Amino acid sequence: MSIELLVNVTPREARVARVENGLAEDIYIERERERGLRGNIYKGRVQRVLPGIQAAFVDIGLAKAGFLYAGDIAVPAEDINGLVETSNSETESHDDEQEQAPPSRRNVPPIADLLREGQEIVVQVSKDPIAQKGPRLTSAISLAGRYLVYLPNIQHVGIARRIESLEERERLLEIGQALAPEHGGLIMRTVAEDRHLFDFQQDLDFLTRLWSDIDQRLQKAGSASLVHMELNLYLRVMRDYVDDEVEKIHVDSRDAYQRMKAFANQFMPEVAKRLYYYPGQRPLFDVYGVERELERALLRQVKLKSGGSIVIDQTEALTAIDVNSGSFVSSRNLEETSLKTNLEAVYELVHQLRIRNIGGVIVVDFIDMQEEENRQRLLQVLKEALSKDKSKTHVVQLSQLGLVEMTRKRTRDSLGRVLLRNCPHCEGIGHIKSLTTICYQVFRELVAEARAYPCNTLTIIAHPDLIDLLLGEESEGIAQVESFLGKAVSLKSDADLAPENYEIVLV
Repeated sequence: MSIELLVNVTPREARVARVENGLAEDIYIERERERGLRGNIYKGRVQRVLPGIQAAFVDIGLAKAGFLYAGDIAVPAEDINGLVETSNSETESHDDEQEQAPPSRRNVPPIADLLREGQEIVVQVSKDPIAQKGPRLTSAISLAGRYLVYLPNIQHVGIARRIESLEERERLLEIGQALAPEHGGLIMRTVAEDRHLFDFQQDLDFLTRLWSDIDQRLQKAGSASLVHMELNLYLRVMRDYVDDEVEKIHVDSRDAYQRMKAFANQFMPEVAKRLYYYPGQRPLFDVYGVERELERALLRQVKLKSGGSIVIDQTEALTAIDVNSGSFVSSRNLEETSLKTNLEAVYELVHQLRIRNIGGVIVVDFIDMQEEENRQRLLQVLKEALSKDKSKTHVVQLSQLGLVEMTRKRTRDSLGRVLLRNCPHCEGIGHIKSLTTICYQVFRELVAEARAYPCNTLTIIAHPDLIDLLLGEESEGIAQVESFLGKAVSLKSDADLAPENYEIVLV
């Protein structure tokens, strides 16, 4: 599989696209004014302790307090070294690439025994704010390098999950245990596979120097303040997202290219030769069709080549995906038509999940199929397509209603939440009232206004489309209102008003 990374940098925004076999699959966007918080380290102050949910709110100097679970508070644990499968810290670029040793979640003490209100605590953002929620925090600090993740306060050695060879895991474990500092721990990242002691030692030297600098700043920092900021997007790409699969990295900014080149020369010389500066006049994302894919990813309905479509509705609680056959008709029978449309929809919906970065609970309503063999085949194809997704997914069997339920790890806001805003007219509903509904609403309001305030004439000021309806199909209604109230009703057109807005003026 051919994989390339495209880095598009402008003064206020950076975008990175992962292109697999000519198709953009993953998009990352970072705006200077909305830069993500994940990886940032703060000296926080505990605001509230909530024993009922084993959590606390921590003030880190932002508009919204961070959320710290008891299980994310670094508590010394015994006998956790070994061939373990650590949980993910889920870096923005690779969900399983940087793995973090979590505090032991077994027998977690009551949070009231761990924290008190007003207490200062060093925390790191493990998950960016999503929607109306504040950032999720951990006190298990981790610093990511190229091959290692350094854990300053936890004695733990772990191996990335994606390294499957037992022999390689044992080799890396042995190296990690030999390298681990006396009061710290290490995670061997996926790209550590087949690397040697010299590579790890260089990485660790850099990370320990970095932590020493952070520790000194922590001593001087005030409460609820930022102490260490994570690398920007395109440098995180160099650290987290470039592996042996990535053949080329195209950068359209000379400054960004030079910074990435210097970073690569210092920390990953083997990657430096894959960096290419793109000086072309035509935008880089246009050349590779990424802008076109971005536009498709903002649509509610996505067409399939066969004539079918998928409709994606994202809500706070879950995302619903409906598969429609549309104009596609198989030459044989309905069951075959359903199967072919469903199989085509699988690859498109997985593509859309990735490029839109949709997380949480996802419910897919495939076209109903009667044969159990076809239903199982569909689930198998879906799981195979999802296996290429870097974000952790879990597919549940078909429900009794014929729906496929699944989850996808939520790591940051979806593309839609980053790039879109609610419609100022419908306020995010997606629909507006029909003209007939507004018309009858006007009739009710005319009666209410005339009863509440003395007047001789009532004037309706509205959009031309509504005025046309009142003068045409609903003219009898105007006459009835005038007769009922014993007052004249006049109409005035105003094209500057939205179709659903109107004014009633009493004279």
